[in-house]
Amino acid sequence: MKGRFLVPLMLLVPSVSAVAGQCEDNFTKKGNPLSGQEYFTSVQVNGLSTASAIGQVRNNGIGQNMVVLDEDLSAGTLVLEQPSSTLHRPLPVQVTADNAGTVTISLKLRKGSFGGTNEIKKSMCDLIGSLKPGKTAPPRSAAPKPLPIQISAQQLAQEIDAQAKENAAVIADRYKGRQYTVKGVNAGVSDGKSGRYYVTFQTGGSLLPGLVESDSKLFDTRVRCELQPSQKAYALTLRANERIQLTGTFREYNAEDFVVELNDCVGVK
Repeated sequence: MKGRFLVPLMLLVPSVSAVAGQCEDNFTKKGNPLSGQEYFTSVQVNGLSTASAIGQVRNNGIGQNMVVLDEDLSAGTLVLEQPSSTLHRPLPVQVTADNAGTVTISLKLRKGSFGGTNEIKKSMCDLIGSLKPGKTAPPRSAAPKPLPIQISAQQLAQEIDAQAKENAAVIADRYKGRQYTVKGVNAGVSDGKSGRYYVTFQTGGSLLPGLVESDSKLFDTRVRCELQPSQKAYALTLRANERIQLTGTFREYNAEDFVVELNDCVGVK
């Protein structure tokens, strides 16, 4: 009888629970908080191509509001990052895949950092524990549109300054497209000769508007906003040392001039 010895197709496809089980069983860690802890795990899925693996993990990361720092479908590499919060700095996660269906994920904490092992295991397995066979990369998921991040100019400057000292090269990919509502004190407005107006925030150490602690503060990282053309009237009415709020999008960090540049900025009342 035809088909009598055929194995049902579903039995050939590894279940999500089986792949998740592999991820948990293969989870390892090494190092210590003083030297820096590293976490690793992997899964193996028959019939899973490099491109499909990276595409699936990428979409899982986007679904968790992670940032895609680097992606190469053909090489089988991916770098995702959990954005910084009040509890931790940005946490980059590296993923590699090959055409044998093996997918590996790793996370390295900074020296002096502590992490909950069970929470890290769950986070890593949430990314690779549901992989399914596939030959081509799935369409890219649309990232949810986040609300602007509320932050003071001084906090933003200090955050990027600290990361620039660690690795300035990653800032462009880490912050691109992020929207901020920045609170602070107006340190000055450009004259608009270029057709655009720029507002610079005070980011010195003093809590009193208009007061800079010392000449050394001249070399602190600053935050500058390029206003939208519609904001000319707003620019002309600003006063020095006035407390202001601006919403804009991160454009770049100028490491030579120590300036965080935002563009498309509008005043917030």
